[in-house]
Amino acid sequence: MRFFNKIDKTKFKPNKSSIKELLLLIYTAFILFLITEILSAKGTTSYGFIDNSTIYLGIGLILILPLSMIFAFKKDDKKYYIGEAVLILLMTPLMKYVWDKFYIFLDIPEEQIWCLLLDYLVILSILTPVVFLKKKIFYCTLVSGVLILLSICNYIVSIFRGIPIAYCDVYCIGDALPLAESFLGKNNIVFVIAGVVALILGFVLLFIKEKRNTRFTSYINIIMAVVICAGMYSYYLKLVNDRTLIYYSANMVKTYRYNGYVYSTIESCLRFIRVEPDEYNQESILAIRNKVDEKTADDNSITVASTELKSIGNSSDKKPNILFVQLEGFMDPNTIEGVLYSQDPIPNFRKLMKNGISGKMKTPSIGGGTARTEFEVMTGIDLEFLTDGEVPHYTILGHETLNSVATTLKKQGYSTHAIHNNQGNFYNRNKAYSSLGYDTYTSIEYMDNVERTETNWAKDTILTKYIKECLNSTEENDLVFTISVEGHSPYPTDSDKYELPIKVVSSNLPDTETNQIYYYINKIHESDKFIGDVVDLVDSMDEDTIVVFYGDHTPALDVLNRDAGNVDRTTTPYAIYSNFDLDTDFKGGDISAYQMSTIMLSLAGSDLGPMENIHKTLGDQEDYKKDLELVEYDILFGKDYYLNEDEKTKASDLKMGTKDITLEKATLEDNQICIEGKNFTRKSIVFINGEEKSTIFVNRNTLRVYCEDEDKDNIKDIVVKQIGLHDIPLSETDIVQLSDE
Repeated sequence: MRFFNKIDKTKFKPNKSSIKELLLLIYTAFILFLITEILSAKGTTSYGFIDNSTIYLGIGLILILPLSMIFAFKKDDKKYYIGEAVLILLMTPLMKYVWDKFYIFLDIPEEQIWCLLLDYLVILSILTPVVFLKKKIFYCTLVSGVLILLSICNYIVSIFRGIPIAYCDVYCIGDALPLAESFLGKNNIVFVIAGVVALILGFVLLFIKEKRNTRFTSYINIIMAVVICAGMYSYYLKLVNDRTLIYYSANMVKTYRYNGYVYSTIESCLRFIRVEPDEYNQESILAIRNKVDEKTADDNSITVASTELKSIGNSSDKKPNILFVQLEGFMDPNTIEGVLYSQDPIPNFRKLMKNGISGKMKTPSIGGGTARTEFEVMTGIDLEFLTDGEVPHYTILGHETLNSVATTLKKQGYSTHAIHNNQGNFYNRNKAYSSLGYDTYTSIEYMDNVERTETNWAKDTILTKYIKECLNSTEENDLVFTISVEGHSPYPTDSDKYELPIKVVSSNLPDTETNQIYYYINKIHESDKFIGDVVDLVDSMDEDTIVVFYGDHTPALDVLNRDAGNVDRTTTPYAIYSNFDLDTDFKGGDISAYQMSTIMLSLAGSDLGPMENIHKTLGDQEDYKKDLELVEYDILFGKDYYLNEDEKTKASDLKMGTKDITLEKATLEDNQICIEGKNFTRKSIVFINGEEKSTIFVNRNTLRVYCEDEDKDNIKDIVVKQIGLHDIPLSETDIVQLSDE
């Protein structure tokens, strides 16, 4: 009792400063909520859903409310407080009108709107520590600045790749910086850096300048902070129990849109914590293994989801070459409602769909995330059990090896190759492909005569040459996994300035969206020509070959990003072709990307790997997904009970390119060093005494480097390196000395 008598009860009474502080928190959180949600939605939808008049009205309301509050507090008079209340009542219809427009802009189902309240409460909870601090303005400004900067970055990234930023993108920062330069331009990058530096200096100055002796304006505010945080968590639990919060592993756009940007970003961090599934133990894993082994021993038919391959495709002892061709942003543009074209953009692919095995493939990403789809196809692992947007090339393959189509086929005498007409170390592929067991990897640094699109992506036509090169590089059967890039976003909204062959003859979409589609159909038309070239190549060979073409994800077109056009964004088309008769009743159908390797290996008559055997034997079982999750956790993060010793893999000695780049001789000619060798490309850079030199590419056999007179006597070690992203060497030649000849 004596203790309570000593408490200063006046500190529990709200005062002018404490009320002002709480109102500031509530209002700042609301402004941050609006900014983050609008930028998030703008990044993944078309523009123009809010009229300018509505935008001006909204900005006016946002400014009038705090200014009037500040005025009322400054006057500190009853009549001004009454006037403030009357003003808010009068503005309520306008605020309701703006909110309705904002709600339509976000395009959220009515039952999901309450998730946005959670997003607001999360932001409010992040701000509440201000009640414990002296430097209150600094903290609010810092939190606001960080959230707005993240939202701007998310806006830019979403436009570029079609999906929002998640925690796992921390692993991709190195790859993102060069793309930011090409997307924004060097001048804008300088302005961005200058702006960030200025912002940091502003934070430092504000921290130094803000002087405040009062830490707690009122103990009531501490209680309110606790209530806000506890209320936020209770509300979160309610939404979880009511199953109002959603999680679409393949559709981050919808997840972020429905659940709110700030909450979804934080959730992506928490999902990165690897949680052991229920029932994970040695007994359960070995029980699944026994079940798979028993069914594998006495069952030659294959069930993938609801589709059964009643007989294998090739019972001959002579196994075929196996080609996977992953097409960037590939879809059937005829499925977009309200748009007609002057001709079919994909005639070759359509012919394959009509005459061969085809269907739809569910992908783990929408609008972007090429590496996620390639990972599922290569490994048979379902990414649904990992985190939002996670790229296993960084988070898993950087430090451990996995079974893949490459390791499985190498055990059967195949040579294994990967090809991609983009940088070799983008998405960490030069390391990831070693972890997946590939023998060679031909990236753009090992290609010559590369043509570029208007947005500076390599055209796909170059890939046919290197597929043929891989097939001819060995006497054995070959696996060739090819990834294209030509159909990559962004798709210009002003592409009507280009003269492209296929026209949009009719469209009920806005001009910006029509222009995007106009550009897109012409790029995938060129990809379709590449498909025709690959089919012609396969037909010209005297070796049995089977090839599958499929899209990695739907394109990041604005019309699709706003869920218009009546297109299923979770699937892409696939078509399988072979130059020999496939002895199978399988006609295709709906599958998932992680099941593609099971189908291809089965049609080729090859032995299956561990994951493929799971899909083969358990695909029609009730506990299929549950067992799949347990096995995947065991292989990726657990105790590795599932794999036998002979199924565990080692990293391969990956060779970059199929042809050796050799340095044979270096001679001095006047003020130039002439470098002679074989298979040079425009990414071949000369290093002298360990120092990079400006290199002139003459042809495949010759490079030249300028040499100052005073440096001629100091030339010792000369080497040529293939330089990838971030100026990282992907491979290098033997060292030679300067020749006197």
